[in-house]
Amino acid sequence: MKVIIYTAVLAAAGAPVSSSFAAGTAVPAAPAVEAKLLPAQQPAQATAKGLAVPSDRAVVDKIVRLQGRELTLCLVRSGSAGMAVLSVPENSSVPALPEIPDAEFLDLVTKVSGCDPDGEVREVASHRGTIAISADLDCSAAGS
Repeated sequence: MKVIIYTAVLAAAGAPVSSSFAAGTAVPAAPAVEAKLLPAQQPAQATAKGLAVPSDRAVVDKIVRLQGRELTLCLVRSGSAGMAVLSVPENSSVPALPEIPDAEFLDLVTKVSGCDPDGEVREVASHRGTIAISADLDCSAAGS
């Protein structure tokens, strides 16, 4: 009864009414988010196109082994600030990260990036578990 009333109110207001809502059936879940690696713009290509690319900007994807698994570590840096994101590779048969203590992740980030972690570790969770963890980076003391 309530479904019919809500449908009538939405239809009267001119709002689109899903037939699955009117029929009282479940709406299918949204499709999974798809990530694609974008080609990095080389400084020579950017200069040829008239775009200014600072020399202190970098994006690096690395495959790292942690707890017996191959994971993707993306390091993004602009000047003395940056970010590190650890995630599951696209071709992984296990769609979630293993339990990784913050200290272990921060140690890995320090070794690979040469920068100091800045702030807390953030977690991106989904219905399948943790799919990524990230931390800000302070690269002001880094030699590179």
